[in-house]
Amino acid sequence: MGLARFIARRILADPERQDRLSRPIVLIAMVGVVLGMAVMVLTVGITRGFQHEIRAKVVGIGGHLQLTAIAQSDPKETPRMVYDPAQAEALRALPGVAHVQTYATKPGIVETEGDIEGVVVRGLGGDLDPTYLTRHLVEGRLPLLGAAERPNEVLISAYLADRMRIAVGDTITIYLVKDRDDIRPRKFTVTGTYRTGLEQVDHQLVVVDIGHLQRFAQWGLTAEILLDTVNQAVTVEGLAFGGDRDHFFEWSVPQWSGKGPHTVDAVLREELKGRALSLVVSDASGTMPDTAWLRFSPVDGLVQRGGGRGSHHHYVGGIEVDLTAFDRLDELEEVVHAQVLEPDQRLTTVRERSPEIFAWLELLDTNVAVVIVLMVVVAVINMTSALLLIILERTTMIGVLKALGATNGQVRRIFLLDGAYILGLGILGGDLLGIVLALVQRWTGWVRLPVESYYVDVVPVDLELWPILLLNAGTLMVCVAALVLPSMLVTRIAPARAIRFE
Repeated sequence: MGLARFIARRILADPERQDRLSRPIVLIAMVGVVLGMAVMVLTVGITRGFQHEIRAKVVGIGGHLQLTAIAQSDPKETPRMVYDPAQAEALRALPGVAHVQTYATKPGIVETEGDIEGVVVRGLGGDLDPTYLTRHLVEGRLPLLGAAERPNEVLISAYLADRMRIAVGDTITIYLVKDRDDIRPRKFTVTGTYRTGLEQVDHQLVVVDIGHLQRFAQWGLTAEILLDTVNQAVTVEGLAFGGDRDHFFEWSVPQWSGKGPHTVDAVLREELKGRALSLVVSDASGTMPDTAWLRFSPVDGLVQRGGGRGSHHHYVGGIEVDLTAFDRLDELEEVVHAQVLEPDQRLTTVRERSPEIFAWLELLDTNVAVVIVLMVVVAVINMTSALLLIILERTTMIGVLKALGATNGQVRRIFLLDGAYILGLGILGGDLLGIVLALVQRWTGWVRLPVESYYVDVVPVDLELWPILLLNAGTLMVCVAALVLPSMLVTRIAPARAIRFE
């Protein structure tokens, strides 16, 4: 053990020091460091908790990245985009991608017997990751998504349920808005309610199966063959729905053109034995075609029908991409843009969708910096006062050490070590107090917040080891460096006068 460390420890452990004036001052300084350190630990933990929780809420409702049609101009309505399974697989194969799913949105109106409310209808499919919605589920269950029969089920927010007096199991009418003159009602059964704490979500978002929006928006084409029998003559006529309404009809009978009606005479029916009479419907905008067919039974003359299921399921409103870590957002944005994005698609990040929330989260980092600076300044002032008092009380000892040949640097090192010991104990005590309070809050949630203002109803805490270690190291180095200046008082003490100090 070096001489400076030995003397520094003897000073702090001196039993006669209990009667000295510096003892309560040192205790006050240490308590100040403990409280300041606890405040810094809590500030960092709560801020990280806020940022983590709110980012998770914002990301959960739309993913880190969204691929949509380049023509999209209204965030409440997604135009159609061809869903390419190969593109989705390419996204899933990227390192850092956790989940990929399809979605669509349309403006709508919810109507009950006594209320009406504008909403955004969000369609989700069977590829949904239900973790987020399940976590925020208040009552009931999620709608059945991706089923073959697509039941008319809807998930609404607890805010809408309370505002419009809707209970789980009730039937509501949702008017889907296609354009100003095309508003169509649909009956849905409420299967559950959710609450995220995000006002722009809870006040307007309802969740249904994406198939309802695909069919309503008529993104694809649907082909049908109308069969009619008049006076023993059989005629067929082509029907088409969806697309841009500029339809083209291609029959399996070469001499037929247009929608018809066309006559199926006995000769043609004989030719059609064993094969089907088919109709392919396309349009001028290149919408994926749809096929319908008829087959005449040669035995009993009955007609079999098939096809006509529509090509709307080939279109979605967009693709959402969830990442394994928020820190990889910028990196994955560049990779997706360079390797996966198609020329007719656009890529948006969660920061671009909710800039005001992320600006607020970044402002929290500034608040943390201000709190840390203030707490460090308080610690420096407390430790400076304590160190000056210890030096004044040890004036005689300083004179004796100098008389015995100790240099100013050696003596200053003694008191700097004293300050470092006091700081170390205060920092460890502050860590312990801050961590205990943080764990109590995490386990009990005893400090609550208005969810309307803070997006969360309980103060969140996110504790990690490395921020605490950085706080400890930074506080210790800054405070010890600040104590160098008051320790220079040692150089002004003359041995001859100091020995006669008492």
